Amino acid sequence: MSDDFLQELGQTALGSRLRRFLDRLNGPVSQLYRDELGFEQRWFALTLLLGRKGAMRVGDAASALGVSHVAIVQSVREMAKAGLVTKEKDRSDRRASLIALSAEGEVMLDKVTAISARVDRAAAGLLEEADPQLMATLDRLDGALTREGFAARLARAGATGADAEKENRS
Repeated sequence: MSDDFLQELGQTALGSRLRRFLDRLNGPVSQLYRDELGFEQRWFALTLLLGRKGAMRVGDAASALGVSHVAIVQSVREMAKAGLVTKEKDRSDRRASLIALSAEGEVMLDKVTAISARVDRAAAGLLEEADPQLMATLDRLDGALTREGFAARLARAGATGADAEKENRS
């Protein structure tokens, strides 16, 4: 018997194992950004996106990052408070907002990019040691979930034990 109960549960605990893995990976990275820059790691992807693509609508940023509109709005609010982004109405569509890195955000982008190079080297070492194909596997998993979401897969997998027991009693 393993000391790792989640490992014992196998694929049934896939989500829990991935969450634990993400916590172990992101915890030190978040601390590094916070300690060295006073920067929140959850702003990383949006900062790089705006740095590479320039000003864009909130909805376009959400689509590009594969996150909800609400998540982008929350990040923009936090980043604006920190002085890293600006937000203004889109002149071509007054209902939409354009977000962009501020001058302070551009300076932060350079610092974030330098730290992200350290993160990249550490991640490369981890992947080389554990599974050089993990990124390709994640791409395939992401594609499979795009083709058919997990909710549909759960429905296709059939009734749960409790549901089946109810049906048997009826």
